[in-house]
Amino acid sequence: MKNYLLLTTLLLTITISGQISAFKEKFNLPEEVKETSGLLFLNGKIITHNDSGDGPKLYEIDSISGNLTRTISIVNATNVDWEDITQDETHIYIADIGNNNGNRTDLKIYSVLKSDYLRSNSVSAEIISFSYENQSDFTSQPNAHNFDAEAIVFYNSFFLIFTKNWADLKTNVYKIQATVGHHSAIKISTAHAEGLITGATYDKENDSFFLCGYNTTLVPFLIYIDHNRAPGDDLFSSGFLKISLADQLEQGSQIEGITNLNRGGHHYLSREFFSVNIGENEFIFSQKLYQFYDKSNPLLSLHKNNFTDYFWLEPNPVANELNIKSTKDFVSLLIVNSLGEEVFKQVSSKKTIDVSKLAPGIYYLKIQLDAQKNFVKTFIKG
Repeated sequence: MKNYLLLTTLLLTITISGQISAFKEKFNLPEEVKETSGLLFLNGKIITHNDSGDGPKLYEIDSISGNLTRTISIVNATNVDWEDITQDETHIYIADIGNNNGNRTDLKIYSVLKSDYLRSNSVSAEIISFSYENQSDFTSQPNAHNFDAEAIVFYNSFFLIFTKNWADLKTNVYKIQATVGHHSAIKISTAHAEGLITGATYDKENDSFFLCGYNTTLVPFLIYIDHNRAPGDDLFSSGFLKISLADQLEQGSQIEGITNLNRGGHHYLSREFFSVNIGENEFIFSQKLYQFYDKSNPLLSLHKNNFTDYFWLEPNPVANELNIKSTKDFVSLLIVNSLGEEVFKQVSSKKTIDVSKLAPGIYYLKIQLDAQKNFVKTFIKG
């Protein structure tokens, strides 16, 4: 995404939110992806791509070291303006949907089989094309229209595209069939984002969405849509939470990609390289990867409720067998580690758990009472 906004001030607007926690820089991204625009997490690796001015390539990055491990070419694709990436169980989808001037008639989503991606560094894609149902004017209007987009998710067998509205700073949600061919993108929702949306991710584990973006003075933010929304396609009908990142990231940070790891609310966020001169001073923002946790995720939610006094764990700390002492019944148990990784699951009311093979550390035991009620107990493995 090429930015044409002017950074006019270095004053920060601070907004405090309890939605996210443990926000921190993870590492610098490789030079090959200075214009990182989308993020995906697959098989323990981070996948990203540049937006334009690059070949049709995906870059695979080690999630521990930050080193580039693989470059994968999509042989029958072109990189006009790749802006986001998403996935389902069997495919990776690359969204060539950037449209700064509003005059594109070749909007595409490239569909790559995961089996091909994992097997080879050179793959072919099937092509899904689309047009917006309510766009009739295709004259060039640089950064002055509502048909640019940089955010896509796969959700309930469809694609959802969140637009980046230059004209009114809203975001519109369009629904597209996830099948090969040409489709009409149907508008299903809209929100007053008061900024430019640049990425999106859907957390199937928690049935929630995070969008990322920045406002007209390049203050980054997140938008959160939780699972308690009204049923139906209108995602914003029950409102949303906007979270300023002014306290976590420098103003001028062009955050571009966001993904979740499908474990305990763990998310990654990327920033592309950006530099700007203000007076005689040059400000440089290097390409980086950040991480944070969604505090509302049930695996990490530690809020108290009326049932916690009916359950306790013995011994704690524990070496071999953890015993659940309770005066109420439960239907299942789940243990995650401090990274949000699932390490144990039990669909029964058995009250003794063998934890001898777990590594020493802090763990969270999620106790499910029924379909609506659950809570989390913490224990230490010695």
